[in-house]
Amino acid sequence: MEVFKIKQSSLLGEITAPPSKSFAHRVLLCAYLSGGKVTVKNIGESDDAIVTLNALKTLGACVEEIPNGVIVKKGETPTDKVVIDCNESGSSLRFLLPVVSALGVKTEFTGKGKLLQRPISELVECLNENGADISGLSVSGKLKSGKYRIDGSVSSQYVSGLLLALSFLDGESEIIINKTLVSKPYVDITVAVLKEFGVKVFETDSGYKIYGGYNLDKDEFVVEGDWSGASFILVGGAINGKVTVNGINVNSVQGDRKIIDILKEFGAKVTAIENSVTVEKSNLKGITINMENEPDLCQIVSVLGANASGITQIYGVERLKIKESDRITAIIKMLTSCSIKAEYDGEKIIVYGGKVTPNALSGGKDHRTVMSSAILLTACGGEITGAEYYTKSYPEFINDYRKIGGKLDVEIFRE
Repeated sequence: MEVFKIKQSSLLGEITAPPSKSFAHRVLLCAYLSGGKVTVKNIGESDDAIVTLNALKTLGACVEEIPNGVIVKKGETPTDKVVIDCNESGSSLRFLLPVVSALGVKTEFTGKGKLLQRPISELVECLNENGADISGLSVSGKLKSGKYRIDGSVSSQYVSGLLLALSFLDGESEIIINKTLVSKPYVDITVAVLKEFGVKVFETDSGYKIYGGYNLDKDEFVVEGDWSGASFILVGGAINGKVTVNGINVNSVQGDRKIIDILKEFGAKVTAIENSVTVEKSNLKGITINMENEPDLCQIVSVLGANASGITQIYGVERLKIKESDRITAIIKMLTSCSIKAEYDGEKIIVYGGKVTPNALSGGKDHRTVMSSAILLTACGGEITGAEYYTKSYPEFINDYRKIGGKLDVEIFRE
């Protein structure tokens, strides 16, 4: 177990944004499914991206490591049953279930943590209605092109997984989404990546149409910087310093780009140019916001609320209960442990801004809880137990935090 020991500090300086694991998943899968020899740069070393890369190797991909990236070529599809360990990556599982079904590869999926308790039943039912034969996490059968009906209210990853799988099948397919599609910006990322690989995909009134087949006109793709990861550093600047994050596309389709608007709404001083954002310590005031489409920002936005005057109300949080942890409970526990009043009334999280006091916090086996807690403690000091989970999405976090003046020591204890 790792424990972060954090001392009070001001955050001053600049970093380069970590690679987007959302883009890395999708680009790696498309590189494999395209059948070409594709160079993918800036995939990073997040645990989740490595899960997807290792899965491709299990599925027969030839992967050559190069400086700052990999070269991927599909290779021979396995004929024997394979086992794919998704660790704690919900994205990998929900993308790969449809993909291996499209490939017709018999597969047994495994994982750890809360992964095997996270919802997939609606996705499994949809796949089984279209040629797959999935029981538990054991997959056989083969998908066929056609009409796919899916509940969009549970996870956008269902739709993204279907789009990736259907891009490999011959012919035209249609995804019909029942109920409201949540976190649509993540599907926008999938569509953008598919189009970059030459796949024909269109949004319709009821969902998406997609025509199987890749038409590559280039052989190198670069994963863009991650707004989710950058948000921790940017919020740190807003509450206790002045920071710049470079290598980040301010015109990105990533939904978490909204952190710029959120910071401005709180009253932060924000300067954004094409590939760089600077945020400076400011007098913050609480806001009311709906974050249904940006759930990964909720924890760090609650930290903004803790450091703002007045009350912050965060709506659209119900699905936080089914993430790597129950993030609603995690937010309340994190803030109240540091003398910030926070509550959940069944509809919204309410944060009462105040003075953050030092304490020992738990990482809760959740990367976003760990990093949000680190930013929360920057102005007062404290410690975080079970802090090792940050590597799931942002393995560079400690180095970047220190680079901008954060005082953080790591102690390792054998359990």
